Amino acid sequence: MSISLSRVISVSLQAALAGLSNANTSALAIVTNEIPIAGSSFGTYGIYYSPSAVAADWGSGSSVYAQAVAIFSQNPNILSSGGYLVIIPRIVSNTAQPAVVLGSGPVDLTQLTAADYKINLALDGASAADVDIGTIPTGGTLTQIQTALNSTAIAAAGVVFSLSGTPTAAVVKLASSGTGATKEIKVGATVATGINIAPLLQLSGDVFGTAAGAESIRDAILRTYPTVFYFGILFNVIPTDSELPSLAALVQSIEKIMFYAEITDAEDTGIVATLTASGLTQARAILRIDTLANGILQAAMYASRALSTDFTGDSTVSTMHLKDLIGLPADPGLTETYLTHAQAAGADVYADFGVAKVFTSGANQFFDQVYIGLAFKLAIRTAGFNYLATTNTKIPQTEIGMNGLKAALRQVVKQFVTNGAFAPGQWNESTFGDPADFIRNIKDNGYYIYSKPIADQSQTVRASRAAPLIQIACKSAGAIHSANVIINIEA
Repeated sequence: MSISLSRVISVSLQAALAGLSNANTSALAIVTNEIPIAGSSFGTYGIYYSPSAVAADWGSGSSVYAQAVAIFSQNPNILSSGGYLVIIPRIVSNTAQPAVVLGSGPVDLTQLTAADYKINLALDGASAADVDIGTIPTGGTLTQIQTALNSTAIAAAGVVFSLSGTPTAAVVKLASSGTGATKEIKVGATVATGINIAPLLQLSGDVFGTAAGAESIRDAILRTYPTVFYFGILFNVIPTDSELPSLAALVQSIEKIMFYAEITDAEDTGIVATLTASGLTQARAILRIDTLANGILQAAMYASRALSTDFTGDSTVSTMHLKDLIGLPADPGLTETYLTHAQAAGADVYADFGVAKVFTSGANQFFDQVYIGLAFKLAIRTAGFNYLATTNTKIPQTEIGMNGLKAALRQVVKQFVTNGAFAPGQWNESTFGDPADFIRNIKDNGYYIYSKPIADQSQTVRASRAAPLIQIACKSAGAIHSANVIINIEA
C-alpha cells in the first residue's frame, strides 16, 4: 500500500481570521416623528440610497423626503464616500411606561436597622442627588416597610418603592412616578453621607421608561444605535432647548455627530453658546433665520456635504468654510449682527457674499477638526483591534510585538497624512518620549509614535498582558479660512 506523505511533510491550511471594517463615517441618520406609509410593519429603521426610495416608504409630501432630496443633491454628498441614509421613526405609544429598577434578588428587610438610610438618584437627565429615607421599621409588615421607604423626600423626587414577597424575602421595585419626557431613573453607587440603601435593596442601574405619544429623540437613538450603524444624526424637527443638553451629551458619549437647526439669534445666552461652553463639540448648530422649514433643510444639506470625506483617499479631507449648499439660496434673514453672534456662540451659517457660501465658526471647534478627530480615533481603534485579533498565534509581549502593534497604528496615521488631515510642521506644545526624535518626526513626517520600553513595565501590569501606553502626536494640517493683505504702491 502507498504510505501517506504526511509522515514526511505535514501541511495545514489556515484561513485568515476576520477583522473589523473601519466605521462608515458617511452614514447619516434622520430621527423622525413621522409615520411611514408601510405603518407599523416598517420596522425599526430603513436604509436608503436615493430620494425615490424614501418617497416609496414615506411619501413625497413627508419632511424626511424633503430632507432626503436635500441630502442626495449635494456635490459631493454622503454617497461619494460610501455612505447611506438611515431613517428612524420614533415609536408612538398611547400610554406612558414608567422606568422600573428591579432588585436583583430577594432581600431581608428586617436587617435594615439604621436610622440614616439614603439613596442617590438622577431622574430624567437631571443632576444626581441624595434622597433621604430615614428609618425602616424592622418589625413592621411589608406594607409598613413600603410606606417607610416612600418617604416625603422620595415622593418629591418623583419615584415610588413597591414591595412583594415577605419582610424577610422581599423583591424591591423602584419606579418613576413623574411625567418627565424620558422617564429615566439612574441609581448612584454612593451617597455623600449616611448609609446607601441601594445595594442593601439590590438596586442599581440606569433605566428608561417611555412617555406617552412619540418617544423622545434621545430614546430613539438609545434604542437604535446598537442595531444599525450611523455616524451623523439629523432630526425632522428642531429639538427643544430643554432636550438639547442631554441629547448632545449622549451623542458625545457614543462617538457620533449631530446636526441641528437653530432659527433664533445665537446670542451668548442661548442654547448654542451653552452647548459650546460645555465642550459638546459633536453637537453642530446650523443657523438659519428665515424659516423653520429652510432651517431643517439647510442642516440636512450641511450634514451631507460635511460627511462626504473618504478618509482612504489622497488629499480628500475638507473644511466646510466657504462651501456651497445645493438647493437653497443664502439665508436672506442673516445680518452682520446675527453672524457676529453665531461666530461667538459656535453656529455655522449660509451667507451671501455676492455668492452663497457656508461661513463657519471655530468657537465650538471647526467641523473638520471634530470630524477628523473622531474618524481618526475610530480608525486607530479598529487597526489596533485587528492587529491583535487576526493572528493565528499570539503577539509576544516583547519589543518585537510592540513594534508590530505600532506599525499597524502607523499605517492609519500615514493615511491621515495622505488624506490631508495631518502634515509635517513645527510642534509648539510639550513633548513625550525622546524630545529630539519627537520634534524631528513631527517636522519630517507630521506625526510621532512612542511607547515606553517593555522592560519598564511593572510585573502587575505585565501579568495582565497589557501593552505599555502608546502615545501618538499628530500635527494638524489646519486650513486657511481668511487672509490679510497689505498692498504698497509706489508712484
